[in-house]
Amino acid sequence: RRLKENRSCTAEEFNAAQNQEELSWALSHLRNPKEHPQILLYRYSTCPFCGTAKALLDYAKIPHECVEVEPMFKKEISSFAYKKVPQLQFNVHGYNGPLVVDSEIIVSTLAKHVGMEKQLKDPEVVKWREWARGPMVRLLTLEFNSSLYRAWCGYSYINNIDTIPYANKLFLKIVGAPVMYLVSQYITRPRLLKSGHLHEGEDVKGRLHGEINTFIEKALLGGKKKFHGGSKPDLADLDTYGVLQSVRGHRVYEEIVQSTPIKPWLDSMDKEVGHVGHHG
Repeated sequence: RRLKENRSCTAEEFNAAQNQEELSWALSHLRNPKEHPQILLYRYSTCPFCGTAKALLDYAKIPHECVEVEPMFKKEISSFAYKKVPQLQFNVHGYNGPLVVDSEIIVSTLAKHVGMEKQLKDPEVVKWREWARGPMVRLLTLEFNSSLYRAWCGYSYINNIDTIPYANKLFLKIVGAPVMYLVSQYITRPRLLKSGHLHEGEDVKGRLHGEINTFIEKALLGGKKKFHGGSKPDLADLDTYGVLQSVRGHRVYEEIVQSTPIKPWLDSMDKEVGHVGHHG
């Protein structure tokens, strides 16, 4: 049922049906201190694609509120024709404002209004963004859900979300965890094997850490560059950071920090996006 719902309306169709006049006004007033729309980011905390949208919003200092969507029943977005997250709503008149959906479209749309449009066509930026949104997401997903127990632990984040009823939390853990485990094993793993980002019998954690090391070595020139973008983060930095934030606070994240030289970059990114906290 959920798959059918997700396919019922494409992101492009949904976005095209929005009030373009209101959306245009909202986008031109993103950071206007006196007059700007109320912006709501509908997301799952553990969704890497939601993380990419959140990272850009934070970095660009665009005021917004996050709305945690309950993953199984999605009542927070049940009135919308599009059923995936992230979704960014611009409430120009205080409510029921136009939305932009799909993380790639959200980031591209925002980038054009915060002075980062040229990066969307920069081959180096595009290459690392595709890496972050492709193999990195899949390796993280596979390692995060490497066993049924670990998949179950992955849902622990919902314990702290007051808007999700207890019964739903229980249902999510009992039903959601096995689903995520099966998806990771029978959809994510084959995709990684097919793309060559994982080999049969290869240790997933080792490959994940290896990919992080490659990012540091090639995108950051072995740490000589503070960011891929140089002195300031670019969209490649922000996508990579956003993807990693989806597992922050979990075993997978801590192991990455401890086993790779990513910490200085993460600390620098934290400062740029205004994240309060530290690593290790």
